[in-house]
Amino acid sequence: MKHVPKKKGKFSVELFIAKAIELKWLVISFVLFISLQLFHIAFVHWDKVAYVFGGKWFCGNQIYFEFIRPPLPSFLNCIFGAQDYSILITTAFACIVYFAAVILLYSAHKKELNQGIFALFAFLFPAILFNFNFGSDLLAVGFLMLALAVKGPVKKGAFFALATLSRYNFLIFGLVLFWHERKNPKRIAIMLALLVLLWIPWMIFNYLYSGNPFFSIYESSVLNVLNKGAAQPFSIEQIFILALFVISLFAVNIKKLLSSAKIQLGVLAALMFIFAAVKETRFMGILVPVLAFNAAKASNHNKKIRLFFLIVFGFAFVAVFYGVFTKPYFISEFNTPADDFVKQCRVASDKWVFFYDKGIVAECLVDIHSWKEFVSGGGNIVLYDKTGVDLTGFNVVDRGDYVILKSDSCAPQPKKYISGYLRMSVVKWLRDTNSKIYDYSDWVE
Repeated sequence: MKHVPKKKGKFSVELFIAKAIELKWLVISFVLFISLQLFHIAFVHWDKVAYVFGGKWFCGNQIYFEFIRPPLPSFLNCIFGAQDYSILITTAFACIVYFAAVILLYSAHKKELNQGIFALFAFLFPAILFNFNFGSDLLAVGFLMLALAVKGPVKKGAFFALATLSRYNFLIFGLVLFWHERKNPKRIAIMLALLVLLWIPWMIFNYLYSGNPFFSIYESSVLNVLNKGAAQPFSIEQIFILALFVISLFAVNIKKLLSSAKIQLGVLAALMFIFAAVKETRFMGILVPVLAFNAAKASNHNKKIRLFFLIVFGFAFVAVFYGVFTKPYFISEFNTPADDFVKQCRVASDKWVFFYDKGIVAECLVDIHSWKEFVSGGGNIVLYDKTGVDLTGFNVVDRGDYVILKSDSCAPQPKKYISGYLRMSVVKWLRDTNSKIYDYSDWVE
């Protein structure tokens, strides 16, 4: 008698195992990927600290906040407990979102794709393995890929909204998503409705603090676009990735540019990166998974192209560990002062975010208009980048990694701090409107 697997609904252990075996290269690569991401996020990162304390802020433990940050990573950290460990759960969640998107895209095109090549480039290509886990990048990429993979306008609009709440500049990818729905205005309307609906809580939050529902986007644009000078040069790694992406376009037939949403998203991401002033590999965004899709499609049933991409993948990995490309960023401990006059008195630093893990409410040094007035008024300055700085007239304590411009008096630290280029416009709005949503009695001018 033929054995029939016992099922509960549509799920059974046998079917699950069979599916895992069918997707073995994607599953194996993902296990390595998520393991590295969780290992990576356990180390010290600037964005990690900002999002951890953003989560604490949303959950009522208001110590430190940055309006330039997109809200979703901080919100998830709040949902997952608002503790230091919460970033680990958020990172695992981001990995699972990305994995789900990769699986959906592969399942929809599995006859066209080489699974091994797709898995290698989507999960283990150095650019995404080492550069995308800084708090919001992987979330944004994962949700945008889900928006690309799903069919229904409700899901598509919701996932696109979540992508933009993880990275503001992902709003521009709406041009591609909405263009491909141009023949169906009803679907566009539904997608826009979901986008607005999910953005409303964040818009209300912004308005209550600043009077501008888009204040966070505005401040981020002022800091990262309007105030940036000449564009940074490309690194060797970035040139390599861009060149490889162009090769992949020709390998799959560049004529598909006019019809493929995936390729259009990749091209748009490449153009955004080329013209952006800030050149960090993680800002390539959706480019890497689109490259993975192209490489997998071109490699299917073509051994020479498959060998080419395997060699390229191997070269990229070797280049990372020999220092040709950017090396993985792992810092276990940041050297902060342990002095009582730093812990108890007002303090500013060019590395202020790292002080919060030590329980020190430090201020952004850029916000200090006069260092001498700050020090004479009872504040201490901890300076890490001393290049070209005239320290004449200060009581300098040299600790090697940093110097402390020590004050002879002690002004008390604030209990909380909002950082940002336009921070004073926040307090002005709160005072002018006699706002009750935020206690700014200890606000530092």
